[in-house]
Amino acid sequence: MSKKAKAALGTDKLTVLADSGYFSGAEILECGKAGITVSLPKPLTSGNRLKKMFVKKDFRYVADDDIYICPASERLTYRFSNVEKGMTLRRY
Repeated sequence: MSKKAKAALGTDKLTVLADSGYFSGAEILECGKAGITVSLPKPLTSGNRLKKMFVKKDFRYVADDDIYICPASERLTYRFSNVEKGMTLRRY
C-alpha cells in the first residue's frame, strides 16, 4: 500500500504510520528498501495481560500531580527512585 501511495504521489521519499497489529516485519523491511520511512507504535511486549495482570497501558499518568491513576481509580503517589541497569526508575 505504501509503495502504491509513493508512486501515486510521485515522490522520492515518503513517511507512513503503521497501525498497531496491522504490519509485519517483512513489510517494514520492504518499505525501507523502497525509501519509505515507517513510524511504528511501541510494541506491547509484556506477557502480564495473558496472566490476567494489569499492564502499564491500564494506568493513567497525571503530570500536574505526579501521580498515576490505577484501573480502580486509586491514586498511586511517587515513593522513591532507584537505578537499575543504568536507568533511573521512579516507584509509585
